[in-house]
Amino acid sequence: MKKIKSYIYVAGMLGMMIACAGCGGGGGGGVGGLSPQQTTGEGIIEGYVYVPYGSSAARVAEATGQAGNKPAQGASVRATCGDIGKIGNTNAEGYFEFKNMPTGTCEVEVSMSGYAAWSESVRVSANQKTVVGGTQGVVITPVTHGSIRVAANVAGAGITLNGENTNVTIPENLYYTLPYISPGTHTVGVSKAGYASAEKQVSVTAGVAANVDFTLAPSGNRAPVANAGTDAKTFVATVYAYSNNIYTPSDHYYTLDGSGSSDADGDSITYRWEQESGPTVSLSVSSGSKPTFVPRQTGTYVFKLTVNDGYVDSAPDYVNVYAEKIAGKIVFSSSSSTKISKANADGTSLTVLAHESYSNAQPHWSPDGERIVFTTQPGGAETTHYVTMMNADGTGKVALPVEGISRDWSPDGNNILFTKKYNLTEQIYQSDTNGNNPVLLTTTPGNKLFSRYSQDGTKIIFENWVSYDGVVIGRMNRDGSDYRHLTSENRTSAYMSWTPEGRILYTDADCIGCTQTLKVMNADGTGAQTWPVAAGVSDPWNPVMTDDGRFIYFTQNDKIHVMYADGSAVLNLGIWGTNIDYHPGP
Repeated sequence: MKKIKSYIYVAGMLGMMIACAGCGGGGGGGVGGLSPQQTTGEGIIEGYVYVPYGSSAARVAEATGQAGNKPAQGASVRATCGDIGKIGNTNAEGYFEFKNMPTGTCEVEVSMSGYAAWSESVRVSANQKTVVGGTQGVVITPVTHGSIRVAANVAGAGITLNGENTNVTIPENLYYTLPYISPGTHTVGVSKAGYASAEKQVSVTAGVAANVDFTLAPSGNRAPVANAGTDAKTFVATVYAYSNNIYTPSDHYYTLDGSGSSDADGDSITYRWEQESGPTVSLSVSSGSKPTFVPRQTGTYVFKLTVNDGYVDSAPDYVNVYAEKIAGKIVFSSSSSTKISKANADGTSLTVLAHESYSNAQPHWSPDGERIVFTTQPGGAETTHYVTMMNADGTGKVALPVEGISRDWSPDGNNILFTKKYNLTEQIYQSDTNGNNPVLLTTTPGNKLFSRYSQDGTKIIFENWVSYDGVVIGRMNRDGSDYRHLTSENRTSAYMSWTPEGRILYTDADCIGCTQTLKVMNADGTGAQTWPVAAGVSDPWNPVMTDDGRFIYFTQNDKIHVMYADGSAVLNLGIWGTNIDYHPGP
């Protein structure tokens, strides 16, 4: 009897398997070739199988599935009820159905390449349909997967993944996590009526939750416009604050300016600054309209500004800021003419060199930069001025055997210029650097004030005070010959110095005490023209140009300033000083 029963079971199974061949699933049709008629005492097992959007399913189905999942076509389904077993594949809707299944407990297994196997025990009742997975169906998940957390600024926005509608909308908490996403790059999109749709790419790693954030803009919203400001120049420098006779140094900060950015819809905008290239710096704040930074190296600093109106970013705008650390050193007298000080050309190493006397003024470098000639007045009751020498570090002060006010040191290092009274009028003298062999160079009327050698040492320019408001710039040869006036006696032209190419830089005003204008003229007095100055420069005096012709130091409001010679930028060093003399170093 056992052999006969076994034969009947096997024969029955073979008959069912033959009958299953060629049958389709979905819409009530059988999967795996089930018989068209249901026998009393038997039931039906059916269900839907889904895979998560973003997983590598066999093919994309267009049917509407449950939220976040799509139908799994071609999944293998096995139903085993005691000795009876049937196998089939899901159709395009992910549907499977097994008819004529014996009543009782059955085991249903679902498998698909790349996905974790799924199984569940179900109860089959006579003449009834048993739905595997209930109304939610069966969801099989990929073996290797991550997830994507999608956030948006509006609830109800639909989510698409790789161009497919996931049937998921952003909930009230404004984020939704798509689970079981295959590793790789995916395109996430969100859309809602009344808003512009948006898409972003996101990279998913196994076991990791990737985040993607969206800010949907109302339809018709116009993107804001970023304005990072105009390209500019600045300085690598140290500046000073002065209080209670003490200088406090600090870094020079440059301020970026994105305040010209705008939004045509009137929306408030936020700022995002990023450095694109140049020596690396830190911004004081990357989200402000006017962040600052400290340039510490010579170079071009490039910054990118992007603004956002609460919905979309603007196109980026860029600004280039060139900063230079000026080489060399300066020496000067304090505005009150009580001290002689020096500093590096970039403002560092501010040092007082002479302060012992009642008055110390008119310092000038030796050509090698190792010594300084200046003028001292020993005491308030003492009206005599003495030409004095000292080393560049302030040591070795020696008063020369000449009275007068120092004016310059010759380029060849052999002579100095000074002025002192001759027949009750200040005149120009030239002597050896030790004060010996003084020679009177001028005897014409009017006090002679500042005087300077040309770069080649063959010419001398000077100031001649010819009337109350008449200060004339004159020129003569080094030996005092070829004496001539270069400017009008009806003007106040003063504070002259030579440019590297042999022109004369000077200031010009309507009168003593009137606002001065920076000018330049040829060495013969022709071609006079206004020199370009930076915004904020007004009434400069004592201008002196660096040997490379690229910068001009001057005094404004009793403080030392430095300006690019093309007038593109200016910096107040914060140091009280005048009678500036520059040396290229060391």
